[in-house]
Amino acid sequence: MRLVLTATATTLLAAIPAYADDRSECLSGIDRLRSSLARAAPAGRGELERKLRKAEGEAAEREFDDCVSVLKARSGEADRKSGDDDDEAAETEDTFGFTQGSSILEKGKVEVSGEYQGAFGKRMGRYRASALTSTLAFGLIEGLSIELGATGNVYAIRNVPELDNRNGGGFSGISTELKWQAIKRSTTFPVGLTFVVEPTLNWRDADSGERGRGAGLEARIVLDAELVPKTLFGAVNLTYELEKFRSRGRTLFNAEGEPLEGIASGACPSGEVEDEDVLETCVASARRLSAERSSLLGISGALAVQVRPSVFLGGELRYLRSYAGLGLNRFEGHAIFVGPTLYAKLSENVSISAAFSTQVGGSSKATPGRRLDLDNFSRHQAKLKISYEF
Repeated sequence: MRLVLTATATTLLAAIPAYADDRSECLSGIDRLRSSLARAAPAGRGELERKLRKAEGEAAEREFDDCVSVLKARSGEADRKSGDDDDEAAETEDTFGFTQGSSILEKGKVEVSGEYQGAFGKRMGRYRASALTSTLAFGLIEGLSIELGATGNVYAIRNVPELDNRNGGGFSGISTELKWQAIKRSTTFPVGLTFVVEPTLNWRDADSGERGRGAGLEARIVLDAELVPKTLFGAVNLTYELEKFRSRGRTLFNAEGEPLEGIASGACPSGEVEDEDVLETCVASARRLSAERSSLLGISGALAVQVRPSVFLGGELRYLRSYAGLGLNRFEGHAIFVGPTLYAKLSENVSISAAFSTQVGGSSKATPGRRLDLDNFSRHQAKLKISYEF
């Protein structure tokens, strides 16, 4: 027992000078860090502030050895790590709202996300269409990623011309998105270029909520640049979409080969019928509804400013043109959307992005003379995305 007490006392006495040295080094290091923070440029203050808060926390708990480790890491390993980070360009995939950035998942990374997109307002009546999409993305190889998604829709439509009243929704489709990063943005070359292709299968029409079966494809060219180092970013997207959709149901024809309107009187009787009213209202044949084919061409531009570390505020401008036919066959209308954007990286793994756009100009061939195109597009559009990367 005496031997144990003697060893303990010896250890404590030996530790006192080291404890005093750690305390002195910790407090003097905090003072030096505060002075460095006062002289630091705005772009570098975030890392210094985090190190200072951590060192002060260790000192408050009298963990002076841990405080010294934090300060040494700042001047050694952490500085080297920070230098490595400086060589890497900021992630911009979701920085610009509806406009995409050129960043993609790195090789071996996985990301799960939930995205909400809403469309609000038509020329008359009440119109709300919401899409909720869950995605799982993988970084397959360097410069190539794939994303799998499933979408559900909810609609609230009432008294909108040429749209059925609808209140409800459900599962609507699946999608696959492929991204190829042709040029990776870096500090030495601040311009990035990515090509995006997204095929989809749909069981509901995205605008009306009508049930049926369809397929679509979206192709996008994404170009972005770091205009002011670590401060101002810009992006431009060129988009081409095409979709084919066939609604459920059939078109009925009478004995004279004319499409039936209203309520049919039943199947046409066999043999000769002299009553013309029967011939005009009976069902002689039926045919599946014709598929609707449409396409869209769009260009968008966006700017985002880093107002705080990992927090970006910006705005975007989009110009969209709607066509009938898969190959931009017949012009239907065009619209201009403008709105603000927000992107924040809440932690190393979690990020959130949001955008809201309002139609400020356009026209429709269906309603000439009107200032906006509310036949092919909604009045407002919103987007919210939350992502977790690991």
